[in-house]
Amino acid sequence: MSGADLLGIAALLLGYLGSSLQLVWRQSRPGRENTGLTPALYGLDFTDTTVTSRDGLELAAWWVPGSGARAALLVHGLNASKASPYVLPALPVYAGLGYDVLLLDLRAHGASPGTRTTLGAREVNDVLGGLDWLAAHGHPRERVVLHGWSMGAATVLRAAAQEPPRALVADSGYARLSYLLRQRVGPWLYPGAALASHWLLGVDPATLAPEKAAARLRTTGTPLYLLHGTADRTVPVDHARRIHTAYPEARYWLLEGYPHVSAWRHPEYAARLREFLTSLGGER
Repeated sequence: MSGADLLGIAALLLGYLGSSLQLVWRQSRPGRENTGLTPALYGLDFTDTTVTSRDGLELAAWWVPGSGARAALLVHGLNASKASPYVLPALPVYAGLGYDVLLLDLRAHGASPGTRTTLGAREVNDVLGGLDWLAAHGHPRERVVLHGWSMGAATVLRAAAQEPPRALVADSGYARLSYLLRQRVGPWLYPGAALASHWLLGVDPATLAPEKAAARLRTTGTPLYLLHGTADRTVPVDHARRIHTAYPEARYWLLEGYPHVSAWRHPEYAARLREFLTSLGGER
C-alpha cells in the first residue's frame, strides 16, 4: 500500500470521526423550551421549587399540591420542559384524583442548569433526586407514580428499576439507545457516534436499555402503562413493542396514526390515564 493510499485512509478516518463528533456535539445541546404555560392554565395553584439531583445539581421544578395522600413526578423529554404542551395535559388528571404533583426540568432543559444532555444516562440522577424531594415531603416512593415522555419515559423506567415506585406511565420512550441511534444515524455512522459519546459525554449508548429495566420491574410487580403512537418517527413504535415484550403484563396502548408524544391529543387520553391511576387503588 502506497503512502498516498495511507494518507487517503487517514483522511477518511479523520472525516468519519469528525462527523461523529460533530453529530454528538450538536445532539447533546438541547434547546431551551419556553412555552409560557404554567399549571394556572388549568386553574391549579403551584409554587416554584428546586430539586437536588443525586449528583448535586439544583434543578427547577413546580409543586402542585393535592390532598397529600399520594404523589406523581412528571418528567419531560428532549428539547422540552415541565411547561411542555404534552406534559401539562396530564396534570388535571392527577390533580382531579387528589395527587400532589412535582413537575421537573431535567438538567440542561427549561430553567435547570447545564448545557448538555446525556439522553437519559445522567438524567436518572434527576429523577432519583425528585423521588428524594417527594420522600422529604411525606411521599415515600412506594406511593409515587412516575410519568415520563420520550427521553423522560426511558429515564423513569431506568430510575424505577433501581428504586421501584408505586407505578409508571411511559409515553413514547425508547427501548435501547443504541438501537434508536442506529435507526436515526444508520449502521455506518453509529460506531463513530457511540465512540464520540464516550469521548464527549462519558456515555455508552449500549448500556441505556429501558427494555431491561422493564423486565426488572416485571419481577417486582410494579404496574406499568405504555403509550406510543404508531406514526412516531422520532422513536419508532417498535421500541414500545420491545418494552412490552420485556413486560407483557404491562398495560399497552398503541395510538393508531399518532406521532411522537401526542397521546394527549386523543379524545380518550384523560379517561384512560384516569382509569389506570384509579386501578392502582391505595398504597401497596
